[in-house]
Amino acid sequence: MTVVMDVKGRQWDKVLLPYVEYGCVEKCHFVNHQLPITVVLTRHSSKLHHPTSHMTEQCHKRICLEQKPRRVCLLGGGSFGTAIARIVADNLTQNLNIFHPELRVWLRRQELADQINSTHENEQYLPGAIIPSNVIADSDLKNVLEQADVVIVGVPHQYITDAMFDAIREHANQTAKTVHVVSLVKGIYWDENKILLNRVSERLSKSLNNEANAGSDGSSPHFEISVLMGANVYNQMGRDEFAEATLGCPTKDPILFQLFHDVDRYNISMTMDVAGVELCAVLKNVVALGVGFAVGQDLGSNTKAAIIRRGLKEIIKFAKTFAENVDDDTFFESAGIADLMTTCFSGRGQCLAAAFVKNGGEISWGELEKQVLEGHQIPDWHNVQMVYKLLHAKQATSQFPFFTKVYQIGFLKAPPSQIVDVLKQKI
Repeated sequence: MTVVMDVKGRQWDKVLLPYVEYGCVEKCHFVNHQLPITVVLTRHSSKLHHPTSHMTEQCHKRICLEQKPRRVCLLGGGSFGTAIARIVADNLTQNLNIFHPELRVWLRRQELADQINSTHENEQYLPGAIIPSNVIADSDLKNVLEQADVVIVGVPHQYITDAMFDAIREHANQTAKTVHVVSLVKGIYWDENKILLNRVSERLSKSLNNEANAGSDGSSPHFEISVLMGANVYNQMGRDEFAEATLGCPTKDPILFQLFHDVDRYNISMTMDVAGVELCAVLKNVVALGVGFAVGQDLGSNTKAAIIRRGLKEIIKFAKTFAENVDDDTFFESAGIADLMTTCFSGRGQCLAAAFVKNGGEISWGELEKQVLEGHQIPDWHNVQMVYKLLHAKQATSQFPFFTKVYQIGFLKAPPSQIVDVLKQKI
């Protein structure tokens, strides 16, 4: 294709080169630069002659609007992070009027980053799934975050540190009015001083939007925190099977919808109920362990269905009791009932809980992760502990007998058979 543009006083080579690199523009040539490309430049015209594809039209539209394309990065290269990276990377190149085409991904180990960059596959966490070539993995957090307008956080909650917050504040796009931070993390933290639970999104917001960390001129961006949760079995996503998710965003910004939604693979519904989406994702892990305790006793689908029903009632009650303005509709979104069912029937947590029962409760949860999940770390059993801490501190264990019983079996050596006994209690 040929693009004819007014370039007086502008460095359009820096704008175009990323699009050339990823095949969005066939060729470029800047007549007054030493570049081996095919775009013809003039002073007075800004018309696109004979566009060859929708993608090149989008590329041209971006340049003519003179807007800086938004940079996106992802922190974490586990199973879910890799599955999301595949979708996001494709969406970047299909929305060049909005996004820079490169997706930078941070991993803790450079050897894994090198392997992904060379083979375009995450052999450890999502084997067999091809990763698009516009994904660039790196173990240097600062490089990955540099000038980012959207930061996707997909690391386990125990690895979200103050140093990570500092890096996000320092290296994300400082000239942007808003930087989006999207959490994929299904974890919670216990605040001993305030006797309450902090969701990951709350911790991100408090840490990143702390006034004490703002620049002296007040120019630091606002970090808007969203969450993406849903019924997502990662190896199925790696095979491009259809899935859904719920995006909890306080402003329902359409930019994020375009970043994650894929009509063929990943259907996104949006809600402003960030708390409801996140709590559903956390609390379904408690129910999944209950189902696993039943599986470990070779109990069938009738019992598992009863556990799921009871668990859903306590999820709704917990969210309504300990969070404000939770939307009833959220419980029936992908992050709600769909994720609950998927996790209870095919999630890693229920597999781990079944192994816990079959080993007589004598092997620690951390050791079971090594044996059963090949070292993959999951939030399920951590979340059970955090939920119980809150219930105990608030003297609310009697109001949540199912959640309490899951904790007692998993951590206080109560007999696994009691998971059925609690179902016989009326609430």
